Amino acid sequence: MEKIILTLCIYFVINIEVFLIVMADLWSGVQKAKKNNVARSSYGFKRTVGKLGRYYNVMFALMVLDSMQLTCIWYLTTYHNYNIPFFPFISLLGAFGLSLIEVKSIYEKAEDKQRFHEAGALITTIAKNRTDIEQIAKEVHEYLNSQKQNDEKTNNDTAA
Repeated sequence: MEKIILTLCIYFVINIEVFLIVMADLWSGVQKAKKNNVARSSYGFKRTVGKLGRYYNVMFALMVLDSMQLTCIWYLTTYHNYNIPFFPFISLLGAFGLSLIEVKSIYEKAEDKQRFHEAGALITTIAKNRTDIEQIAKEVHEYLNSQKQNDEKTNNDTAA
């Protein structure tokens, strides 16, 4: 019984760790948005809640796999005198993998994400105006000028 309670405590700590790393990513995203004067919207917060749901679905599935693994360990230890550690390795590896994803997200540059969104907006505009060549040329020209200004601003900020 003691091993089961200890294992449940380990599951609890692993799941809290996943929650905390997602909250760290949320905090990082809010700080990047403030730095770049980007409005924070409920869309970003909804994405975080959705991410938590997906992550906990994965953690639940890993917990089921660990339960099967721990049952086998219990059986081998009790009836065949094997000495295998009673530990939820699968859930720990899953939490480690999710944490690596979040750490990568925390260290991503906000400017790269912003350029990706701007390029998507340009593609949408081109698709809307696919018959009006002049409008497409105007939009592409404005996009390229804005990118050039952003690059110059970034170079001036890093040189200062």
